[in-house]
Amino acid sequence: MPPSLATLHSTVPSGRGWAHEIKFDGYRIQARLDRRKVRLLTRKGLDWTEKFPNVAAAVAKLPAGTALIDGEIVVEDEDGVSNFSELQAALKQGERERFIYYVFDLLHLDGRDLTGLPMVERKAELLRLLAATESGPVIYSEHFQGDGQAVLSAACQFRLEGIVSKRLDAPYRSGRSESFIKIKCSNAQELVVGGYSPSTALPRAIGALVVGYYDDGRLIYAGRVGTGYTQTLARDLWKRLHPLETSAPPFDQIPRVEARRSDVRWVEPRTVIEAQLRGWTADGLVRQAAFKGVREDKSPREVVREKPAPVGAEEGAAAGPKSAAETAKIMTRTAKTKPRASPRKPPSRRQASPSDVRFTHPDRVYWADVGVTKQDLADYYRSVWDWMAPHIVSRPLALVRCPEGTSGQCFFQKHASAGLSEGNLRTVIDSNRRQVIAVEDLNGVLSLVQAGVLELHVRGSTIDRLDVCNRIVFDIDPGEGVTWAGVVAAARDVRERLAALDLESFVKLSGGKGLHVVLPIGGADWRATKNFAQAVALAITADAPARYVAKITKSLRRGKIFIDYLRNSLEQTSVAAYSTRARPGAAVSAPVTWEELGRTKGGNQYTMLSLGKRLSGLKQDPWKDIGRLKQNLPDARTLRRR
Repeated sequence: MPPSLATLHSTVPSGRGWAHEIKFDGYRIQARLDRRKVRLLTRKGLDWTEKFPNVAAAVAKLPAGTALIDGEIVVEDEDGVSNFSELQAALKQGERERFIYYVFDLLHLDGRDLTGLPMVERKAELLRLLAATESGPVIYSEHFQGDGQAVLSAACQFRLEGIVSKRLDAPYRSGRSESFIKIKCSNAQELVVGGYSPSTALPRAIGALVVGYYDDGRLIYAGRVGTGYTQTLARDLWKRLHPLETSAPPFDQIPRVEARRSDVRWVEPRTVIEAQLRGWTADGLVRQAAFKGVREDKSPREVVREKPAPVGAEEGAAAGPKSAAETAKIMTRTAKTKPRASPRKPPSRRQASPSDVRFTHPDRVYWADVGVTKQDLADYYRSVWDWMAPHIVSRPLALVRCPEGTSGQCFFQKHASAGLSEGNLRTVIDSNRRQVIAVEDLNGVLSLVQAGVLELHVRGSTIDRLDVCNRIVFDIDPGEGVTWAGVVAAARDVRERLAALDLESFVKLSGGKGLHVVLPIGGADWRATKNFAQAVALAITADAPARYVAKITKSLRRGKIFIDYLRNSLEQTSVAAYSTRARPGAAVSAPVTWEELGRTKGGNQYTMLSLGKRLSGLKQDPWKDIGRLKQNLPDARTLRRR
């Protein structure tokens, strides 16, 4: 099916009917799944399955008989930003493990045509399809609703291509439309090569490309692209273009100065490139154009000069609610009690060092409903650091960032990027060449507070051994209509199931609706870990199918509790102990003892404002023994036999 294409606009649409996604710098690819057989097709319908074998293998494992998925294959640079030049280099050098397939639409699934559904419903179907799969090169492309300009500003700050905005209620339609628009951070333009000048420094290499674009069937001259080439690229382009040489220029018209050049070689207009521009001159020529790569997925006749469409009625719609910053100026601060540090803190091997983090806008309101500011959040983490450190230090992090607070736009971030103070963070490069983040001390957490991080999520591994799990998490997630007593009973059932295997577990309030049962182990690979966690969940649901489910499907969960074992794979995370939640009330994820669990009232019982009182009254850490336990992971088959 021909893909839907974005129309270029100069401004972000306002109003509440839009979703905003990151614009990627890669190859647009449709993945066709047919009973474990996969084809990866370009915009022109070319079969590129062999170019991206890791992506094809991952798509083949999706839990569907047939599916048609829309997305973009990219390679990310060391900052986690998609980079077309690095994608081309990875293809040339056979670095297959670097390919990532960001997916953003689902057109068909198991015989159902989804193209007529609203965009937001198609994405929900896509998310459900991906939810139960192992982490890998197929990644769901998140979308943001609300202040699109804030999303664009963040994208440009992080050096991204820009954003695409889609109508929430739009069906999927091939070709360009006003329901699918793009707004760029920079001037990238596809161009058709109509000639070249040989290099004066290298034999059999190009020195510059003569380029243009199509308008009403005519190839319009647009100038030259003279920078951006490595020696290897210059030679590769010569090999591509030399056989296409022709005697006459392919352009409709060319300037006299170009026609008089003796070094130009005209070629048949079969090659499309992408260039980065500083803009266009008044007479329609590219300014300071730099070569980015060859677009083998584009047809020359598709290439037109991209001009922003005029602002339409949709973009003039009434704006949404005020930003968090504006709200903060007019709201009245409510009285509150700051969290108090416990006088009986457990001894810590990692004492909080004096902060060297400089806060800008410390009075920025992060939780408007309770009047909690950036400074308050920093003070909270200082007060709980000795309790929190054993559960977060040196663990890979995922972050929920809300630069304008919970009233503004929030986004989920798994890897390092611009906007984070790397001097206070530890990073390592993972197998996909992305920077994994961790903190080593309080200053690391405070630098994340400065960056607008309102939730800290941790993996079940350490940053030094990403491939080894040492903490398993069972998320007790209640469906609609489940009482808190039922949630507590479910956590106890998990505990008893583990105790029958001589395994000791711990529990904490999630800060949301549920509980987390945490099992410390000596270390196991992720496949064995997930198999074990799944076996536990399936055994519990088999014993009480009227109360529990082990599938993520929401339609099955009404009145039941989801025993979520899916957090136990390489890149999956769960909220860290003592982390705040980006939810009303500034709730926190609080460890409790099994003995006091029955006296709790809900997963969000403790907040930033009340946890200090709880900690000051404790005689010992509820999780004091979790770090010393190095339990062996039983074989999942042992559990199935019980």
